Amino acid sequence: MRFHVLGPLQVRDGDRPVRVSGIRQSATLGHLLLHSNEMVPVSRLIDAVWPTRVPPTGRQVLHNAIFRLRGLLAEARSAGRPVELLRDGPGYTLLVDDDSLDLLAFLRLAALGRRELREGRPDSASATLRAALGLWRGPALADLAEHGYAWPELRALANDRSAVLLDRIDADLALGRYADVVGDLEHLVEADPLHEQVCARLMRALYETGRQADALGLYRRTRAALIGQLGLEPSPRLRELEHAILNHELDTVPAGELVPGARGRG
Repeated sequence: MRFHVLGPLQVRDGDRPVRVSGIRQSATLGHLLLHSNEMVPVSRLIDAVWPTRVPPTGRQVLHNAIFRLRGLLAEARSAGRPVELLRDGPGYTLLVDDDSLDLLAFLRLAALGRRELREGRPDSASATLRAALGLWRGPALADLAEHGYAWPELRALANDRSAVLLDRIDADLALGRYADVVGDLEHLVEADPLHEQVCARLMRALYETGRQADALGLYRRTRAALIGQLGLEPSPRLRELEHAILNHELDTVPAGELVPGARGRG
């Protein structure tokens, strides 16, 4: 049995889709999958399933959802180690193999790709990180989010996805694939106009693809946003990057020195 949380919740038994009925059952399973292989206290599960107001029957409804999920797991016909949902002290633990949950596969590939990038192997890192990002089918547990679930774990996963995308972009930049990363960086800048590290990467990519005027225009927009929203000038390194692009001196400055450190954002 395989579980997919990097997008709408999906459960598959081999090639057969498995239907999880009811929003409470889906929320219970989704939250357990976000914390697979660790004990989740009943009290935390209840708060997750009913984020605003817990009904008087909440604990019983949760136990019923657990009972039905156990039945669903027991009906699995695919090969491999059975998935187990265990009562574990004050809570429940969902035991899942690394190969049975897309989230675990994503985290494993992300860690490997980052290690390859640190070790100076951008080609391997780009392929590995691209594979990690390819596991995503949309926002994590998007169907639950549409029903108003806004767990901190979902926000953290969205941040993890963006961070891995930046790592993959860094690998591609190290390989000179400037044109390939412009689109991704433009989306990231649109999502967060104050993120100086993203701005720096996009300025470099634009310049390296012959778009000096666009790179300088991006700097001006970023500076205006920083001053207007935070009352801050761009960091010294971002100003150095603008100066180097303005004077066609970018090749004389190491790329790593032109990516400003995080400052309040990103």
